[in-house]
Amino acid sequence: MRLKRRIVTVGVCVACGLALAACGQQIVARVQASDSVHTALTGVFKSPTTRFVVTAQDLPGAAGLADGSFSVVITTSREVQGDQSAANEGIEFSVYHESTDLADIISTGGSEYFRVDLEDIFALASPGEFATVSSELDALAARPNLGYLHDILLGDWVGISTSTYEAVSRQLTPELPPLPSSLSALQELNQNLQKVKQLGLTVSSALMQAGRTWASIRREAGDEYSLNLPLRPFASSLVDELTKPVEAFLNKPSLPPAEISKMLAQIPAGLAFQANFWVSNGLVTKIQAFIPRTSAYLMIDVSHPATPVAAPSGATTLTAANLTALFGDLTPTTTKTLSSGGGVLFRLL
Repeated sequence: MRLKRRIVTVGVCVACGLALAACGQQIVARVQASDSVHTALTGVFKSPTTRFVVTAQDLPGAAGLADGSFSVVITTSREVQGDQSAANEGIEFSVYHESTDLADIISTGGSEYFRVDLEDIFALASPGEFATVSSELDALAARPNLGYLHDILLGDWVGISTSTYEAVSRQLTPELPPLPSSLSALQELNQNLQKVKQLGLTVSSALMQAGRTWASIRREAGDEYSLNLPLRPFASSLVDELTKPVEAFLNKPSLPPAEISKMLAQIPAGLAFQANFWVSNGLVTKIQAFIPRTSAYLMIDVSHPATPVAAPSGATTLTAANLTALFGDLTPTTTKTLSSGGGVLFRLL
């Protein structure tokens, strides 16, 4: 009888030990998976240059026309040149339809550049209308200081410096206060910019911390990892972390706690963000982000390092006279042209 009890006791102890060991292995595996994904994602955002290619799949309704055929390419660049402490930051957005580059916007070196393939855009949206619109824009380009519209029609690069754009904006909207010119005003402006930068760092840190707290990450087959992030507790953690910094930044109290709790309660309890990550050699190479409560998802291919963002060669640089000629004297004919197919051009500028 005693022997049987001992056998049973030993069996229970062994079973409990094995169960605890298995549980411990699962915990270690989860921690290792979380650390691997966290390190890989951190590497993406710290990389001097990164390229993201975003496509969508299984979009609902009419949006399904964009499945796989349209893609958005985003390239970020932060290159330190030589001994300079300041980094040359840049970002580029491109929109593709299959292999056709429809539009590009580049921001780098204190200037903005864009090019647009109007003919192919109109072929997708309103076939046959490009001939009419191009004729109207050709006529508009014959006016003084509007010759660059030919460059846009041809799909060539056009650029404008930030200082020129700001100067024209102040000229066209005189009711706006002038930029501060005194030393004290400039110092105040610099302090406000520093506050914005610091708030951005705080938000980024809070996002990473809340994500590590609530995200459940596990390793699937090979280099694939899956993530599940319950949105209500994640949002609650963010609010807790950011309430005081935002109050300090705005210099006023936030919403009452009861109001915040009411807003958080509107997030369905079971709602979660789900994603898959592919990690190779410690670097994220692909992200599949699912849209909650649908079968739709975004597929994001990640490459880093990537080709640094640079100003396009041969771009036509716009002057203040070029812009005021377009925006400063809009006749009824010009307005009609811009409100038809040329409205695409108006929004880009």
